[in-house]
Formats: sequence, structure tokens, C-alpha cells
Amino acid sequence: MSDVKELPVDVETRFLHLEVRASKRSDDQPVIEGVAAVVNQETTISNWFREMIAPGAFKRVISENQDVIGCFNHDWGVVLGRTTAKTLRIVETAEGLEYSIDVNPNDPEALSVYAKVQRGDVSQSSFAFRVGQEEWYYPENEKELPLRTIKEVSELIDVCPVTFPAYPQTSAAVRSKFQTSQEDPAQPHQAASGDAEGVKARQKARRRELELTERK
Repeated sequence: MSDVKELPVDVETRFLHLEVRASKRSDDQPVIEGVAAVVNQETTISNWFREMIAPGAFKRVISENQDVIGCFNHDWGVVLGRTTAKTLRIVETAEGLEYSIDVNPNDPEALSVYAKVQRGDVSQSSFAFRVGQEEWYYPENEKELPLRTIKEVSELIDVCPVTFPAYPQTSAAVRSKFQTSQEDPAQPHQAASGDAEGVKARQKARRRELELTERK
């Protein structure tokens, strides 16, 4: 299997530990199931900002019946299932985004992935996506990281079991989002005190911290 490490620069990926499993249906169909995303749960992204996915963020994806693939390690050459083929099912619950992939028993690569998940060698889930709507909040306390809330996922590209969660483009994409939030006046920069100058100062400090981090 190839290991694709390059995704389009505007595509972001996120992951969850211990959220993928292998099972079989009553008709003996092998299935890979997982939770790709959870809502209302804060995650720190590379110590740049906090992030939370809002409930209903995947509503557009579901309503549009988008063409989403299930793959391994974000390798689009190793397709395990697809929504348009009805071999991949995604559903948004109150807790987050869940997926179920029907494994092709005639596909050695798919069976290999299934075996890895079944044995516990692969135990994490990930998804690749583009953001349609987001909000940024800057706390009054300068020691607290900004909070990014993803309000809408405009495109869900894949859901998949993964060996390792980190990809270079993940960092590139979130870095770009953070920098844009600092520079774009259209972003809803908010502070508990309403102190605009204080917000600007904290944004400047965070930009400097990011620059220093990138040089290490």
C-alpha cells in the first residue's frame, strides 16, 4: 500500500484515538466502523489555538449527499468504501460524526486493513475536510489560547482508519487558518472586555509565538 502524505493545502485533517473497530454483520459482511469527529469538545491545535466542532457542522455534508470516500491513511488510492456506491455510510449524531464501511471480501488491500483494525494495530480514526464557516474568539486573559469554532464543514473528503494521525498538510492548513484569523477583519474577533487594542496586542503576540515555533 502506498502512503500518501500530501493533501491539498486547504484541506485539514483531524483524528481520534481508539475510535475505530472491525466487526461483522449478521450476514457475515465485514465492516469497519468508527467515530471520525466529536462535537462540543475542545482540542488544542499545535499550541496555536483551541478548536471545537459545533453541533450540526456536518449538516450540509449529509444533506447534499456528498461523494465521500472511506480509505486508509488518507490514501485515495486505497478506497475501502464510498457513499455514492453505498458502501460507506456517514451519520451525524448528537455526539459527532460516525461512519461504517462495508469491506470488500474480494479486495486483498481492504481485507488487509480490516485485519489490522481487527487486531488493534490500527486504532485511530481521521477525516479530511474543508471548512465553510468558522468563528474565532479571543479571551481577555492573554494566557488563554484563541478558540476556533467550526460551524460548518463545507466538504467532507474522506473518513478513514489511520496508523499515524499527523500529516504535514494538517499543520500547514491550521497555520494558515490561524494567520488568516489574525489578519482578516471580517473574522469575528471578540474579547470579553471588548478591548480592541488588547485583542490586537494578543494577536500580535500569538503571531510572534507562531513565527518562533516555526523556526525551531
